[in-house]
Order: sequence, then structure tokens, then C-alpha cells
Amino acid sequence: MLVRYLTALLFIYLKQHIMETVTPKKFPKGDKILALLKKAVPLHSVYVIGILTERSERKVYLPPSSEVPRKSVTYTLLVIGHKAPARNLQDFMDGLNAKLKGSCKVYVIFHTLSNLLKRLNIGDNFLNRIVSGAPCMFEKDDMVSESGKMSLYFHETLYEQFRKAWRDRMERAEYLLSTVGIIAVNYDAVSQMAIMHFAMEQVCLGLLNIFWEYSPNHYTLSYLFHLCGLFTDLPQRVFSRTTFGLQRQFYMLCNAHHIMRFKGKIDFSSTDVDKALNRCERFYDEAVNLGEIQLGHLKEVHCKFSI
Repeated sequence: MLVRYLTALLFIYLKQHIMETVTPKKFPKGDKILALLKKAVPLHSVYVIGILTERSERKVYLPPSSEVPRKSVTYTLLVIGHKAPARNLQDFMDGLNAKLKGSCKVYVIFHTLSNLLKRLNIGDNFLNRIVSGAPCMFEKDDMVSESGKMSLYFHETLYEQFRKAWRDRMERAEYLLSTVGIIAVNYDAVSQMAIMHFAMEQVCLGLLNIFWEYSPNHYTLSYLFHLCGLFTDLPQRVFSRTTFGLQRQFYMLCNAHHIMRFKGKIDFSSTDVDKALNRCERFYDEAVNLGEIQLGHLKEVHCKFSI
């Protein structure tokens, strides 16, 4: 009996030890990321939602000639900790990325273990899909992976919630965009840019809700664009950043609401507003079409047992 007990204890120890130390080689810089995460929070599990690997090469033909290959990796991770980080999520991600020194970039969706288990228990399809289907970079034990073996939740009332939320957000975004560019005596470019910022925020939240069945609790626009970019190329196409001018537009759009708070005189012009508005309207129009197609898919999967 004692031998069985000791054997069981040894098995549990070895299982946990292996889970805590082995990182699959398919995750470049994974060991470094895990080391930083373990220092930042009491870590339980890490799931990889997405990986973007980009390779570039610099060649110089004037002496001294050189050839420098460069590889960058961008991760989107579900990080599960026993308690939340001391800082807000943006500061948490900024701290991680600063310590990675450009070798890779990390976007994080964070949940405490207790909250995640509760959400899985009540039927969170978004989290269920991740823990049951996404590759696991690290887990302290199998509590999360075992809890993720529940069936997905489908019902017509859930579809109606998605449909209504989508309509509400898109109507709000349409109204905000309609107020931009109106000729007024006291025209303020940065205020117009901030309005577009909040319109794009509404569109992104709507897209995330119907594609992932997910409502984020972090709303930085660049973060929302990144998450949407995991299921559609719309953000990358419309808000391309291939030139300095396009990068400047993107920066203004994402930060106008902050810039208003901390600066008095701001060098935004009516031309800047017009260019940004054209892109925002294009993003909105294409998102409407994309969303209607996805709503049709949601209706099919959520209502097929209710007809």
C-alpha cells in the first residue's frame, strides 16, 4: 500500500515537473517569454492563440558589404494566472515587450484561473475553443485543459444577443462617423480624429463579438485591430503602415483621445482628418459586409436545433 502511495506521489511530481519545464520547440523565443511571464505573475497556463513569423534580409553592396537576416515573431497569448498582474494590461504588455528588446512582440489576453474556470463552467465558447484546440505553451497542471472538454454552447437566444449587439455597435459607429467633417465655425481636427477613434473601437468590438464570441476588457485601438487581424485581413489592408505618412495616420487615429488630454496646441490638419475619415469609412463599409456574412453563419449554427 505504501509503495502504491509513493509511486502515485512520484507520478504526480514528475507530471507537474514536466509540464512546468518543457516548452515545445515550435514556439520561437518561448522559453524567454515564459521566464518573463513567471516573473510578472504567478503563472498557471499559457495558450497560443496565434503566431506571426516574419523574415527579412538586409543586403549592403558597398564595402564593407554585409548581409543580415532578421526574423521577428509576434505572439497572441491567453495567459492564465493565479492572480491578476499588478499593472493594467497595456503596461503589462509594454513591460514584457520592452524586456524582449524587439526579438518578438507579445499581445496578451489575461484571465485569472478562478475566473477562467467559472467562465468555462457557464459556457464561454471563446475560452473553450482556446483551451480545447489551441496549442499549450505551458501548464502547471491539467486543471484548465480538463475543464475545456465541455461541449460548445449553441442556442437561438445567444444568436439574438450577438445580432442585437452587432447592430447596436455598428449603428453607433455610423453615427459617430457621420458627425466627422461637418463644417463648423470652431472646427477642431484632433476632436474629429478622436471621434473616429471611438467609431473604429465600436466596429472592432462588434467584429470580435460575432467572430470570436468575445468581449475584451482592454480597449486600446491598436490592440483591437491586432485581435481582429487574426480572423480577417481588413485592419492590415485598410490601415496599412507601409509608409511614414500611413504610419502617422495610424498613430493619430489610435492616440487622438490621449493626445487631447495632455496637449494644448496639436498639429493635426483638416487634410489629416479627411485622409483618416476615408480609411475609417472604408473600414466600416467592409466590416458591415463581413459582419452580415458571419451573422448568417452564427444563425446557422445557433438556430439549427431550434427550428
